[in-house]
Amino acid sequence: MHTRLQLPQGASCFTFDEARARRAIEGRVVSVFEGWGYDEIVPPLFDDAATFDPTLASKLYTFTGREGTTLALRPDFTSLVAKIAAGRLRQVEAPLRLYYSGEVVRYEPPRAGRQSEFHQMGLEFLGGGGPAADVEVIAVAIECLEAAGVSDFVFALGHAGVVTSLLDEAGFPADDSRRELALSSLNRRDPLALAQSLEGAAGSEAARRALVGLAEDNGIRQSLDAARLALQGIARARTALDELESVTRTLEEAGLRGRVAIDLSESRGLDYYTGLVFRIYGAGLGFDVGGGGRYDALLGRLGRPMPAIGF
Repeated sequence: MHTRLQLPQGASCFTFDEARARRAIEGRVVSVFEGWGYDEIVPPLFDDAATFDPTLASKLYTFTGREGTTLALRPDFTSLVAKIAAGRLRQVEAPLRLYYSGEVVRYEPPRAGRQSEFHQMGLEFLGGGGPAADVEVIAVAIECLEAAGVSDFVFALGHAGVVTSLLDEAGFPADDSRRELALSSLNRRDPLALAQSLEGAAGSEAARRALVGLAEDNGIRQSLDAARLALQGIARARTALDELESVTRTLEEAGLRGRVAIDLSESRGLDYYTGLVFRIYGAGLGFDVGGGGRYDALLGRLGRPMPAIGF
């Protein structure tokens, strides 16, 4: 009988001072969002499972709807916001600056600080292209951290095109299961496992060396200049580095360059990211507290092409 009083593993519950503290943080962050001119949107709690990024498929909590369709509790907000922008808000002129706050549910292996149900706040700048839009989103994220009382953090910037182009050049097409294994090893910064996953790849040896170099941080992970030398034979990677350098120059002009660090091994691990990507780490924690990036192709797949970035 007593076991029925226990919440399911991974479920969240806030009481008294915890609930008040969370509400206070939410209020401060919302003030930042609205101060930058973002409007609130409240997406549905669930949608067709196919709406969400395929790389999250193993983490979805799915159920069968009354009509027999496969539905899923939202594991994130971005896909839903994009779907609404392409549908219900189709007649609203871009750019759209939208923010949200609410619960998301996706399976996380049991470990300290991680729950399967958690509160997520974020924004999407739809129709915002170029370095100026990238820097706006970064600036809002930094201001949100400061408003929430987080002063000690690492803001790690990368570009999805670096890792994507290297995996392609290494001989791993998008539908190759080994590609996901290599990407997982890179995200864990495990050069040995990454090298093993690259064995037998039919592509460029230089691309394979560069991927392992990113995992072991041999000098190219945090330096655009060093990476440019190491990746000079891979045109798409150089283009990605040029785009990232343009963002860092704009950050410099905005006085924010000192708040961020370069991490070219960053990829975010979701299929829809196409450009700038970032993760935010709080001091003393073994996991990220936020992240986002540019996903310029997602709205096009939904019938309303436009650049987009969010966190």
